[in-house]
Amino acid sequence: MNVLLLIAAAFYSIAVLHSILTLLRKRRILVSVSLGSLSIGLIFHTASILGRGMSASRFPLVGMQEAFSFLAWAIVVYYLIAYSLYRVQALSSFLFPLIFIWTLIAAFLPAPQDAPATIRGEWNTWLFPVHTTLILFSYASFFVMFVAGVMYLIQEREIKLKRFGLMFFRLPSLDTCDDISYKSLTIGFVLLTLGIITGMIWGSQRDGRLWHNDPKEIIAAATWLIYLLVMHYRLTAGWRGRRAALLAIAGFALIIFSLVGARYLGGYHAF
Repeated sequence: MNVLLLIAAAFYSIAVLHSILTLLRKRRILVSVSLGSLSIGLIFHTASILGRGMSASRFPLVGMQEAFSFLAWAIVVYYLIAYSLYRVQALSSFLFPLIFIWTLIAAFLPAPQDAPATIRGEWNTWLFPVHTTLILFSYASFFVMFVAGVMYLIQEREIKLKRFGLMFFRLPSLDTCDDISYKSLTIGFVLLTLGIITGMIWGSQRDGRLWHNDPKEIIAAATWLIYLLVMHYRLTAGWRGRRAALLAIAGFALIIFSLVGARYLGGYHAF
């Protein structure tokens, strides 16, 4: 059990509660408490990641526990940047529960065991932190894209049914949802592409092979192709809104499977 992560999760839970309350009662104090709790949680979360890295004498992104923790941390950082640009509070009501869940899972997962010296040597190359950081920040971007897509579908349904209730007035406009989704797609796709490239270079330095038919590699390639299709059809066929949102959800499902399920298919990836 990671105490610092538990403390971070506790503050994230406060942020979750107040972000949901902002959907019901739009008051500035609720927004302030939500952002303040998230920021305090981020401080403890950062301390946990730094502490793990120093105690293990390596970059702290090995195994499921560290991957879940880093992903939650990356989503928080990405959200704070997105919020500073868009000031869309409704994004937090959907995103904060994901942050809380990932952090809580990471707090109770066992820390990865020390690896043999030969494997630790592979981790100490500069390509390892670059590759893993790029991949997980791309996932954070796609998480935000997924949430923006869900908000788009909800708002679109409200408009089609002419049911202008609470959600209609709390959620951002369709154009704003689509803009957040597209920018997150662009950032995530670039980061994922660079992450895959650095991973291939890292693999070639280990054994001279760029591709290993590893389940994680195959799923990453499939995820990359889905988001490439979204990018392509947005630029050439004008795919926006609903179609882009549905493909974003499909890509999100592959990311979840890559994080949780791919490790049970074998392969050399630690997460």
